[in-house]
Amino acid sequence: MINFFYLILTILRIIKYLISDTRRYSNILSIILYYKPKSIAEIGVYRGVRSREMIQAAKIFNKNIEYFGFDLFEMINKKIQKKELSKIPYSKKDIQNKLSKHAKVKLFKGYTKKTLDKLKNKKVDLIFIDGGHRLSTIQNDWIKSKKFQKKNTIIIFDDYYLNNKKIIKNYGCNQVVNKISDKNYTKKFFFFTDKFIHLKQKLDIKMILLKKLDD
Repeated sequence: MINFFYLILTILRIIKYLISDTRRYSNILSIILYYKPKSIAEIGVYRGVRSREMIQAAKIFNKNIEYFGFDLFEMINKKIQKKELSKIPYSKKDIQNKLSKHAKVKLFKGYTKKTLDKLKNKKVDLIFIDGGHRLSTIQNDWIKSKKFQKKNTIIIFDDYYLNNKKIIKNYGCNQVVNKISDKNYTKKFFFFTDKFIHLKQKLDIKMILLKKLDD
């Protein structure tokens, strides 16, 4: 049975993003409407805004949603933030309180080199990779996430940069995504491109959708 409250809420959120400076986030909700995932893994929880939106969009079609979130939470500091071009997330406790009323939630605090291994014997329908922005961090997140992929798992990468070769050498998912075999995954650029400024440099940013073709 369709939950019309969450359907209307999700449509309104998509419209909100479409008229904002972060139009690419509308892609995530649209994909959830299309694929109807029952389980979601998010690498990079931040304040849990996208987390809640994804969960509620998924609940349009499925009452019981499993959500797995990975972040440094309280462990992050300004040095790490600068190194990863990241943001300061809420505490693990705050995120747990924010999301647990909407889904079965399990959060993992720490570096994903270790925490992604803790999601054992579990395959998920949707993976959103938007944690640390260093190339080495994204590469690790991609490799580790393969353990909980299955046939038809949807993977969304944020932070594909378009117009700054200097940044792309060390940051963003460009090099990771470009090396992924087309034999094992379909790849598609989402339509919208957002713009932002980092260290006084203009950057264009897109999201990329992958779909796993085999087990």
